[in-house]
Amino acid sequence: MSAAQLCTEHEIQSAYSGERMASSYVANRFQSELNRLLHERQVAAVNRVMSDARPQHALEIAPGPGRVTRDVRPASKLTCLEFNEGMIAEGQANCRNGAEFVQGNAFELPFEPGGFDFAYTFRFIRHFHEDDRSRLYSQIHRVLKPGATLVFDAVNERQSKPFRDANPESYPVYDVLYREADLRAELAAAGFTDIQLEAIQKRYRWQYLSETLIAPRSGWLNRMIVRGLESLPARDGLEWIVTCRRA
Repeated sequence: MSAAQLCTEHEIQSAYSGERMASSYVANRFQSELNRLLHERQVAAVNRVMSDARPQHALEIAPGPGRVTRDVRPASKLTCLEFNEGMIAEGQANCRNGAEFVQGNAFELPFEPGGFDFAYTFRFIRHFHEDDRSRLYSQIHRVLKPGATLVFDAVNERQSKPFRDANPESYPVYDVLYREADLRAELAAAGFTDIQLEAIQKRYRWQYLSETLIAPRSGWLNRMIVRGLESLPARDGLEWIVTCRRA
């Protein structure tokens, strides 16, 4: 990890604060085909749980300006816990699906034990070191009912580390890089079971080359290449969408 990387609770809170960050976040995340692909897979994972499990009360943690929230189809009630007020204002403006935004700290979730039967979060847990991740898991475990589902994202060390080592300046915010066995062990120790990993960005080296070389000349061709490569069978990817259950 670079000494300049942001990784503490307060550093992450500050990094995503401010009206300018809130208003530009969604647009910035959709600039590349790879990010659009990632977004679609994340939304699909959440909507599968919404459709299959029909949770009565779902919790999204750190939704930011509602990037995922606005495309989610809640089965019933959806509460979104966000720390930054600027993000909340953007999220409320972006979302028309009845989601309720609540200001609060994920390290001290302001909810009663067992109040939710589904929780999800993206680009959040991964930004913290082990001790802070344990605090987050503990809070999520506390507010979920037994058997409830948790969905989040994790970064594959084997696929991601070479790119990060070659371009450390491109990663100002810390991400924990996992080996699959370590990720499974971490979740089991935190009280989660039935762990499933969905590989995303499965041909990242070639997809990234297409984004760099093809996209500036032809957006539609880049889209075909990125999507075509993603459709090829592969167990590994740059990231995983993780689905697990509270024991």
